[in-house]
Amino acid sequence: MHATHENGTRQREAQAWQSALDQALAAHGGEAALAYYPHVANAFPSSAPNPYAPEFPLLDLHELKSWAIHRGWHVRPAPERAHDNNRYRNPPLRFSRQPVRGWKSH
Repeated sequence: MHATHENGTRQREAQAWQSALDQALAAHGGEAALAYYPHVANAFPSSAPNPYAPEFPLLDLHELKSWAIHRGWHVRPAPERAHDNNRYRNPPLRFSRQPVRGWKSH
């Protein structure tokens, strides 16, 4: 019972982080946006422990990519935008808008 309560709490916390990320991306007017790894990892936590930074969860990149595509974004790590010590362990993530596909008239 205790584990189920903890899982429910973690799921609610992840949903709150996802909602905040969704709102930030919706309010963003540009074609690309950056997000800090810890913020996104809290929204899409992996079940595996984070060996590099135990203070926040490891990112479930597959779940994040699926969520982003559904909302019209591509997402990928942006190690070139990280501080040197975070380049490979927890780089920022770049969200780029997917091109809008219009209907072709025949």
